[in-house]
Amino acid sequence: MTNNILDVLTYMFDYLFAEAEQGLTNEIDDIELKAHLSDAGFEITRIDKALNWLENIATMQDGSIQPFANTSDSMRIYSEAEKLKLDAKSRGFLLFMENMGQLDANQREMVINQIMSLDDNTLSLDDLKWVVMMVLGNSNNQQLPAEWLESIVFLDDNHTIQ
Repeated sequence: MTNNILDVLTYMFDYLFAEAEQGLTNEIDDIELKAHLSDAGFEITRIDKALNWLENIATMQDGSIQPFANTSDSMRIYSEAEKLKLDAKSRGFLLFMENMGQLDANQREMVINQIMSLDDNTLSLDDLKWVVMMVLGNSNNQQLPAEWLESIVFLDDNHTIQ
């Protein structure tokens, strides 16, 4: 196990979804969640980083990123560092999500901010999809169906997101 932040988060979400599917809807406190993740083999420092990373999404949702004005005729220029982490396919996915109206400019910036805060030098498209799902899943602006959010992550590259 590489034990990076996204590994911790994906394991945590799988665990929480499994709990919800079994009808165990009791709220899990941080101590219990950390203990479960630690028992699964994750380092405490990585668990704390992952939970802080997730908390950062909520903080950004509360207004730390200034809303963009009308951006329908604007273009996002990626820095060299961003291009190193997000390959052309990943940047294309973000553009696709924006063009489909599923991701707005503010959410795109949150996704990019969260990607840049990860320890990994490069990210796969699948990792990007997880980050998009986490940002959209924590969004105050939209009520997206859980099935649609899951389809972002679990569809392979040969399918179109609907």
